[in-house]
Amino acid sequence: MVDQNPKRSQEPPVWLLFSAGSAISALAFPALILILGILLPFDIISANGIIAFSHHWLGKLIILALAVFPMWMGLHRVHHGMHDVKLHVPNGGLIFYGLAAIYSIAVIASVIAI
Repeated sequence: MVDQNPKRSQEPPVWLLFSAGSAISALAFPALILILGILLPFDIISANGIIAFSHHWLGKLIILALAVFPMWMGLHRVHHGMHDVKLHVPNGGLIFYGLAAIYSIAVIASVIAI
């Protein structure tokens, strides 16, 4: 017999944030490493350009995405990785996703303050 009122899962929004973090990490971090790890130290681009970019609304949005979504991905991986090695944290979802939410709020406040 099929349950007509199944219990709702809170996983779909978390999986959305997880997949966004995975995509951003895979696509943007190599460019970020190139810019901040090679071009900036060798003075190929100036720090003033990066500072000006961070003050523009699009730059703030990109910084926000580069900081928030990979954190959700990482804490989601830690949460499910602990289950894989049989370390069950009581209220682990609340703890890990709560930490990600607190971090997200802190990043949003910091980016707005730029």
